Amino acid sequence: MSLDHPTFARRSDLDALRAGAMALGIVLHAALAFFPSYWMVSDTRQNPEFGILFSAIHGFRMPLFFVMSGFFSAMLLHRRGRGSLVKHRFRRVFLPMLVGLFTLVPLTNAISNLALSTASRKASSDTPAEAKTGIWSAAQTGDLDAIVRYLASGVKVDDGDTQHGGAPLLWAAAAGQDQAVDLLIQRGADVNAVDPEGGSAILVAAFLGHVKIVDLLIQNGANVNAANKRGETPLDVAVIDPETTRYFASLLKLDLNEDKLVDRKAKITETLRQHGATPGRKPALTDLLMQMPLFNHLWFLWFLWWLVLGYAALSAFGSRLPSIPVPQSLVLSPARYLWLIPLTMIPQWFMGGGGGVPIFGPDTSAGLLPIPHVLVYYAIFFGFGALYYRYDDPSGRVGHLWWLPLAVGLFVLFPLSLALMAGWTGFPGMSLDPTARRFLTVAVQAAYPWLLTFGLMGLFRRICPAESPTMRYLSDSAYWLYLAHLPLIIAAQLLVRDWPLPAVAKFLLIIVVVTGVLLWTYHVMVRYTVIGRFLNGPRTRPTPVAEPAIVAG
Repeated sequence: MSLDHPTFARRSDLDALRAGAMALGIVLHAALAFFPSYWMVSDTRQNPEFGILFSAIHGFRMPLFFVMSGFFSAMLLHRRGRGSLVKHRFRRVFLPMLVGLFTLVPLTNAISNLALSTASRKASSDTPAEAKTGIWSAAQTGDLDAIVRYLASGVKVDDGDTQHGGAPLLWAAAAGQDQAVDLLIQRGADVNAVDPEGGSAILVAAFLGHVKIVDLLIQNGANVNAANKRGETPLDVAVIDPETTRYFASLLKLDLNEDKLVDRKAKITETLRQHGATPGRKPALTDLLMQMPLFNHLWFLWFLWWLVLGYAALSAFGSRLPSIPVPQSLVLSPARYLWLIPLTMIPQWFMGGGGGVPIFGPDTSAGLLPIPHVLVYYAIFFGFGALYYRYDDPSGRVGHLWWLPLAVGLFVLFPLSLALMAGWTGFPGMSLDPTARRFLTVAVQAAYPWLLTFGLMGLFRRICPAESPTMRYLSDSAYWLYLAHLPLIIAAQLLVRDWPLPAVAKFLLIIVVVTGVLLWTYHVMVRYTVIGRFLNGPRTRPTPVAEPAIVAG
């Protein structure tokens, strides 16, 4: 099952596009401190528009990268053979990942722990009007009068907030507002209501050590063995040590009262056991290996290594089968959307816990075992890149009318997906049921990265038609920039976290300074050193041109 491969010069446009996708990681991670997210640094000046920027980039960046990786892996296999492909990727992908696992990852974790241990208590927003409002905010702050007003106006007592899906009772329990909890229960709140992750009021109260609230919930029929989607029960989280509690509370942006926390959690543990609480199921070994955040931001190298090995094995197996021609139209013409989007919808369906958690784009898998649906998702993009190499595309048919897929993706599909995830049920006069809305959301999210990928391929073919020394230099440096950027980003976010500057100014400052430092270190410490040879192969330092001698006349 093989096709004759074309022989054409290295695609400098795709090389530059791959480098751009890696460099976007700096922008992506810099934005995380400036909107509510599960990130190590929460800036005191936040703006939810940074969350939109993050989602727009996250939805296409790594799929685009894997398309480029599949293309260049196919090029390498064709020119040097399967053995050379595996050896090359072992040196350039697996070994850097292994070294980073013992250097960059521990450094990143150390800076992250420092950031979490000094979490700012002065968080504010550049746009207060965009902060969480409504009955959920009233429950969190313990504003009893406001809760009564919202309920009187028709707000349902068990409605989930649009961002996290938590009912008012859960927000009151998380904040330790026992009077608000009591009021909500009196008004008919379901004590066993859960958020999309399976978290309940008694679970979060037991985790944070709110003794009165746990007692109140039990008295009103709360299930002491209610487990979340990870299988954790209130007893499991009640026995978590203070240090781990502090870590996850900071990560989840939850206020933690540390006064006598050990004693409070011990009392909750005793109460739960007296009422029949038991530990939840222990996760299987495979679950632990998939969920343990081993690789941090280097996970893409681990995925790439798996995909290269799979591609080499498939190539060896396929060479023994009869050749099956693949019509060019299925790769180079818009007909490719007819099979790429439905195929991508299969793993996309399982993203975000199968729709339980409203996220835009692919899940993250940083464990020793790749999460199956995430690996399959990126394998589709890698596979298309390898398939695309089989066709000579001198006229750029894949990127034809590049502005059109970019415009449709960014200004139609992306806003539509955000609206659907926020609960939009269609235009006036129509009402999408949950199943239809879920199907449409998955279809839109599956189409988005393909439109952005093909649009950017066309754009870069126009702006980078031929290789230039500057672009070659930046393409080489992009690998180092991505590998080394995360600890610097977190350190810079921590440094500017409390500065009284607008969020946009701090965001841009982080990007410029971190990028400048990384480019300087690349030029001085990496490019012409053993590190540079390790990452990109040998590079020859340019020889200064001697000035002509001046002969006295």
